[in-house]
Amino acid sequence: MSQVYDWKRFWCPRSGKINLADFGYLYDPDTDFGRYFNPDLVTFDAIADIPCLALLGEPGIGKSSAIKAEKEKINAKIQQEGSKLLWLDLRAYGSEERLIGDLFKSRTFQAWAQGDDRLYLFLDSLDECLLRINTLAALLVDELSNYSDQLERLYFRIACRTADWRSGLEQGLKELWGKETVGVYELAPLRRVDIASAAQTKGLDENTFLQAIEQQEVVPLAIKPITLNSLLNTYCNNGSLPTQQTELYLKGCRLLCEETNESRRDARLTGNLTADQRMVVAARIAAVTVFCNRYAIWMNIDQGDVPQEDVVIRELVSGTEFALLDEFFVTEEAVREALSTALFSSRGSHRMGWAHQTYAEFLAAWYLQQRQLTLEQMMSLIVHPGDSDSKLVPQLHEAASWLSSMNQEVFLEVMKTNPDILLKSSVATADDTVKVNLVESLLKLYDEDKLVYESRFGAYTHLKHQNIAAQLQAYICDASKNETARYVAIEIAQQCDVKSLQEHLANLALAPEEPYWIRVNAADTICCIGNEEAKARLKPLAFGEAGNDPDDELKGYGLKAVCLNHITITEFSKFLHNLKEMLLVELTRILSPEILEYKSI
Repeated sequence: MSQVYDWKRFWCPRSGKINLADFGYLYDPDTDFGRYFNPDLVTFDAIADIPCLALLGEPGIGKSSAIKAEKEKINAKIQQEGSKLLWLDLRAYGSEERLIGDLFKSRTFQAWAQGDDRLYLFLDSLDECLLRINTLAALLVDELSNYSDQLERLYFRIACRTADWRSGLEQGLKELWGKETVGVYELAPLRRVDIASAAQTKGLDENTFLQAIEQQEVVPLAIKPITLNSLLNTYCNNGSLPTQQTELYLKGCRLLCEETNESRRDARLTGNLTADQRMVVAARIAAVTVFCNRYAIWMNIDQGDVPQEDVVIRELVSGTEFALLDEFFVTEEAVREALSTALFSSRGSHRMGWAHQTYAEFLAAWYLQQRQLTLEQMMSLIVHPGDSDSKLVPQLHEAASWLSSMNQEVFLEVMKTNPDILLKSSVATADDTVKVNLVESLLKLYDEDKLVYESRFGAYTHLKHQNIAAQLQAYICDASKNETARYVAIEIAQQCDVKSLQEHLANLALAPEEPYWIRVNAADTICCIGNEEAKARLKPLAFGEAGNDPDDELKGYGLKAVCLNHITITEFSKFLHNLKEMLLVELTRILSPEILEYKSI
């Protein structure tokens, strides 16, 4: 990327785990919770004293930029301690002789070999040099072994793309330095604060941009520098992001299949496949891993040590695929080329997995659509076998949601049994007929106890249609309906801002005979979307004059509704007095009489 951002980057040992539970962002290790959720992540400073370091990262993750950002601090530290420093970018080398001359025969290296100082040796772009010097890994190990007695003074750092890292080189380094003094680390994705900082650098309001990212649910694209830059450029040019999530993911995944490294492109070292072909092969891999429940791809030969949850490369090789109407063979080389894209990251030695699970789920669905499978074939892959209700396999809900966004026939089939997962699909651009049917299916299945309730903040917003008030009222006001169905209908009313139902909601909140949590939800909705007249009607709730209120939820919403415009000072004082009495009763229940007397309560 041409734009340089002031980011603090973190590294994860290959045996560690990266937690993206902060709404899809990297959980910030600089926060209290982040330290707990991402204990394996460290800054470069924390690993700078490890004698031998391999610094890995998938394409577009910002590995070279992160290392360059540390260069000034590294230079200052090394100068301060009086050590020697040698940086080499291996992308510039195409022959063993020249590399040996500039590295092992260089004045700096020879001075170190003949002296007693430390030498910090940084080698960047191992992956690019391997394309020209395929013996490079063995060459480095052989040459370094000539200085085995002096390696305790050599601090060796080498950077490489994750998929191109050679296990033979790693083993050789461990034999030279010792297993415990060789660290293999992979660069972690971006934090939320990093994305906000990038938006500021681009002259954008960071909160507005983050809101757009989160509304479109494209955080997994934003946490990678290469796709973040694309999102930022799109937002800067258009003032917004496209409304179709599938459009953003299609563009993002294709970009992750591009060779964005300028020196590789200039040298025409871009592989044998086009970006579109790599994406098709990646989509084939996605279909296998998602629908066959596989975790990673085994990159080594099968010697009986392949984990059960892995798929071996030979199982992905066969036949042909099409990209932009051009047919091509799926060879082992083609699979390995797809695995070397930014869609994948390390899962340990000899293993590659998806850099983010949403890439796999999107591409698996896209693959079925591209292969033009029949509706029956598609449903057979996502429906639980032997289920008379045709319920979807829970682990495939996300893939089914993507598929429903791409295929109207699948959308209509899924709506019959799992309308809840369609809330993540392209409902925003659906017509009113689809929205009516989706709301009806959703409420009907809740009414029949065929759906388990799940809080869906903001998920119902796009369900609004012309006749939604009447559709929701039929559930909200019908005491014979299932309590969960009525509760969800009220949630939909709130999120879709259906103001015409506020009189019915106020009646419900004030009705002692109605289920307690239905009343609480109705009162909450009045506070959110009600007019002043509807809010004023909730005054009895604030004073506990409308039936049982064991958790004081109704009192809270009642006070919230009336405190600004519909309560006098006298009434408010009465409320405070009642609150004091309730607190005294609660304290009396909790504390012993001796403590109460001692504290003079």
